[in-house]
Amino acid sequence: MRNIPPPSPASIATLPPYASARMLAKGEGWTFLDANECPEAPDYDRSALPDINRYPDPTADALREAIGERFGLVADQVFCACGIDQIIDLVITTFSEPGNVIVSAGPTFPLYRYRALVQARRYAEIPLTEDWQLPDEFCRRIPQNAAILFLCTPNNPTGTTLPAERIAEIANTFPGLVIVDEAYGEFADANDIPSATLLVREGAENLIVCRTFSKAYRAAGLRLGYALGNASLISRLQKTKLPYNVNAPAQTIGLQLWRDRKSMEATVRTLAVRTAALAGSCRRLGCEIPRSITNFFLLRLPNGRSGTTLYETLRDSERILVRPSGVINGRESLRVTTGTPEENSRFLSALTSFLS
Repeated sequence: MRNIPPPSPASIATLPPYASARMLAKGEGWTFLDANECPEAPDYDRSALPDINRYPDPTADALREAIGERFGLVADQVFCACGIDQIIDLVITTFSEPGNVIVSAGPTFPLYRYRALVQARRYAEIPLTEDWQLPDEFCRRIPQNAAILFLCTPNNPTGTTLPAERIAEIANTFPGLVIVDEAYGEFADANDIPSATLLVREGAENLIVCRTFSKAYRAAGLRLGYALGNASLISRLQKTKLPYNVNAPAQTIGLQLWRDRKSMEATVRTLAVRTAALAGSCRRLGCEIPRSITNFFLLRLPNGRSGTTLYETLRDSERILVRPSGVINGRESLRVTTGTPEENSRFLSALTSFLS
């Protein structure tokens, strides 16, 4: 019997696992303010859940039809997946080749880079301006051999948005595929900020918009996301997905949550109030925070205070986890998710103690 393991591709061999707090912090008693989840669970009819001895609908038609109707699209323009994560992976598989460049505007969701490297693509990130917008020369700075451009709005980790007209301008000039990640799109909707879904409805042929049930719909554990795009693009995603990528309970619960729009909108309003209050308290302690319309914000401490030390203090002394975002514009930054009132109070108390 051989006792030498087979090699991995070079792109995998040196790649660390994608890290999340739930990989690092096991057990009870943790306060998770790191993953942009909603802190309260949604209501749904558990008695309506299907049996699990049969495979689910492989294309989630009922859910696709309901989603399409909301956006003025047909089911063939909707793709359902196991979260936006799976859509990111499938888009890279379907619309690029090894060696192609995947590009985004950063700081942004690190999974774009991670999945590009896993699939032996190259990755380039064009920095946002100091006010978290695309630089004027953005299109000129995109590598000529770029196959896919990821734009996140509202952006993770900054909580800021990109104008839809700028996205349209880029889509009209970029020769590859533009993916607009609107994981927090319902928060933008509540602020009357135009969505890139309008561009899909207007017939854009090189643009896909992604949304999820993990945030405003309070269903991160469901692992359910969807993409909207030209029917030709969606049909190609259907070719490369796994046969039964969205399980039967997820399809059933997702459809229930989708129809309960009032509950989702109430969640967005509640979290907006909590986020504004928590961010305001942090600003009064001297922290710098860009205006966020989402359920999280980017926090930078007063000059001379270490974000790394704060992260470690929260983790080791308080069992509170936030998300380190590295050095952004020369400052250590942390991403903080809004939790329950009690969780927010715990975090604010710990931050106050740290800064004093």
